[in-house]
Amino acid sequence: MAGIAPGTKLQAFADTFRKAISEVCSAALASAWTVAIDESDAPLPPETSWLCFELLVSGGLQGKLAIQIRSTDALLLAQKFLAEPADPAAELKPDHKEALEELLRQITGLVATGLKGTWGETKFEVHASEPPTWDGIWATMLVSEPSAGSQPWKFHLSSDLSATLSAPVAAAPQAPPKAEEKSAGSPSNEPNFDLLLGVNLNLTLRFGQTVMSLREVLDLNSGSVIELDREVHEPADLLLGDKLIARGEVVIVDGNYGIRITEVPDARQRLDTI
Repeated sequence: MAGIAPGTKLQAFADTFRKAISEVCSAALASAWTVAIDESDAPLPPETSWLCFELLVSGGLQGKLAIQIRSTDALLLAQKFLAEPADPAAELKPDHKEALEELLRQITGLVATGLKGTWGETKFEVHASEPPTWDGIWATMLVSEPSAGSQPWKFHLSSDLSATLSAPVAAAPQAPPKAEEKSAGSPSNEPNFDLLLGVNLNLTLRFGQTVMSLREVLDLNSGSVIELDREVHEPADLLLGDKLIARGEVVIVDGNYGIRITEVPDARQRLDTI
């Protein structure tokens, strides 16, 4: 990897991305994907067209990160993600770009989880962009599945991002001492919810919904595709029974689906829904 020395925080950051790409692509694209950091420093073959995504990084880390994928590879990735037939001659449409944005959101959601222990809460905002012109360091990851050759993904880290990656990590602030607990005989007007906090509740993650006739349901078979009422970039619903208690982005964590909460009412509102 050009510009990044082994054993540094920069390499740890890159390795977190490597693992996340492999895990998310394997789960979302239903095949075993492997990712390797290219240490050869060999120039990439000339390509006429690249699709670029810019990631705005905030929170524990600050800066920008650009990811460039060859347009031909990007089309095939999007077709796999959308369960479309592979067609290298097809046009790369806005739906394909949105699908890749969603794939990168899942990847960065898993990356944020992996970075939390070292750099704290870090957020990534993903959007399509022009190739970067700002200064920084670059790297290449070779992304591949058994049935196809490797795809080079070019990473371009801005100077301010690489600087915050290399900077000493500030110690977490000490939590204030807890207030003295009330004695058993002290009066209180607050309801005692402590008795309920150990109760297990079943939560449901809803990607979307649709209405189908009985005939359409009976005609379903293996390989059928059902279109839901929600676009890929919209947040999913977290339900308690039939009550909406939060919304968030779907992520992959250790091979399982998860949700990164982005919208949530306060505790009192959530209790009122139960």
